[in-house]
Amino acid sequence: MHRYRLSSPLVLGNSLASSDVSVSEIFDGVVNSRYACTRFQRNDGTISDTHNATASVSDSKVVETAVECLDVARRSPSGFNAQPYKFIVVHSKSKKEAVAKYCLGRNADRVRDSDCTVIFLSDKESLRGYKRFKNFLNKGVTRTSNNSPGPWAKRKIQLLILLFSSGWPLPRILGNPISFVVRTAVSCVSVITRRRILVPSLASADTWSTKNTMLVAMTYMLACTSRGLATCPMEGYNIGGLRKVLKVPKRYGIPLIVSTGQPFLRKQDECQDDVGMEHGTVSGKGMTRRFPKEEMIIYNIFTS
Repeated sequence: MHRYRLSSPLVLGNSLASSDVSVSEIFDGVVNSRYACTRFQRNDGTISDTHNATASVSDSKVVETAVECLDVARRSPSGFNAQPYKFIVVHSKSKKEAVAKYCLGRNADRVRDSDCTVIFLSDKESLRGYKRFKNFLNKGVTRTSNNSPGPWAKRKIQLLILLFSSGWPLPRILGNPISFVVRTAVSCVSVITRRRILVPSLASADTWSTKNTMLVAMTYMLACTSRGLATCPMEGYNIGGLRKVLKVPKRYGIPLIVSTGQPFLRKQDECQDDVGMEHGTVSGKGMTRRFPKEEMIIYNIFTS
């Protein structure tokens, strides 16, 4: 097991890591310290008022750190390294208020109170930018190699992305039916041949792009945790409204938004809300329980 001496103490949650810890211990500490922060501390020191809800002024240092975490998260894997996603970092007071209008319940408060909210966009038609991707491939497959794939290899990568992503770069009225026909035809081959001819199980363009985007979102939240920031992943929002205020093209899905900032420290005896949630955290302790691992980890064959 590799061990590294840290140049400075690492604070994870409410514990202080020693100056000589293993990589696995650091990683476990980050994972176990991450939690969904249900209430954020407003940077301007004001108190959120439901009768006169306004967004707080963001801490520029927190926003810079969040962008740094996004940059690290871009190292997450994606199918054929296509990277079918983009991110919008919402941090201005006016935009936070505009986004909050289309978030449900307490999600609106989290957008207004946090320092920034990252809107994760999944590209359902990633091959529309193939020229950009081709130029990307020309620079080399890895960061340490300048050897770009040959013409046939590039064409093969293009075809594989087209097949697996189901995102045909055509007008939607044509692309969606073609995608459905191709996926149905491939499934029929598998059924008719009783899997003697091995073909991949294809997902919709929305499913494929969302899978890739969620890997980045999880890495982003862990990166934030390692830097002392709290995050809250949310799915309670109106996509049409977010598209309108952020000018997001229909080619992009919005599978997740993540508010980021400093956690609000609530009192020990503060009661739960109407759905049983305790907003904020007590002395930095916010880790929730999970089902027993014996119920969740299965070996070799599925059992209920």
